[in-house]
This record gives sequence, C-alpha cells and structure tokens, in this order.
Amino acid sequence: MDRLFSAFPGGWAGLGLLCLRLALLLTLITVIAPPIGTRLALACIGGLVIAGFVTPFASSAVAAVAVGTAGWSLFTGGPLLFDSLRVHGLLAGVATALLMIGPGAYSVDARLFGWRELRMPDP
Repeated sequence: MDRLFSAFPGGWAGLGLLCLRLALLLTLITVIAPPIGTRLALACIGGLVIAGFVTPFASSAVAAVAVGTAGWSLFTGGPLLFDSLRVHGLLAGVATALLMIGPGAYSVDARLFGWRELRMPDP
C-alpha cells in the first residue's frame, strides 16, 4: 500500500475534507437505531474515518452498511438501521465522496502515505 491517493490536499480543501469526515462521524453517532452492538461498531468505524486512518476501507464499510441495510429493509419490509432512507442516502453519499477524494492533509493517512521528498544520490 505505497500510495492510497494521488494527492492529500491541504489548506481550505483539507479543512473541508476534515469537516466532511466529522459530519460523517456525527451523523453515524446521532442517527443509529438502538442495537448497542451496531452502534458501537459503526462508532468505531466512524472513529477511523474522523482520524483519517485507512479512509478508503472505513468509508467503503460505511457506504456498504448504509446501502445494504436500506436495500435489505426495502426488500424484506424490516426496520431501517438509521432513521430514514434519506439518512441512508446521505451516509452513502458522504462515505462514497470520502472514498473517492481521500482524507486530505489533516489525517493519519496523509502522515503515513503522503507526499515524500526523494533525494537522489550524486553520481
């Protein structure tokens, strides 16, 4: 896993991505249905997202849970995991955007996999 993204934007774009990650975490924490195990698992995934650690995998998990549970509840007529289909769509959209854009400069991923200065030895 040499490079996850082509760039880790800083400045306003990096702060915007940090806000996007924070919005995803707050949405996950505030709208989860009662099962405590589900709440704890998604809060842990949300914690990974806010830290910007393994962002592509954590964002993929959030998007898969949001789309999968919405589809399952529509197919079976069971209860939704989150408050409404709109919330499922919002979570899936934000998680997919993070998956495609990346975590930004203010993240653990940027520290681990970000731009490096290469020094070539003198011939």
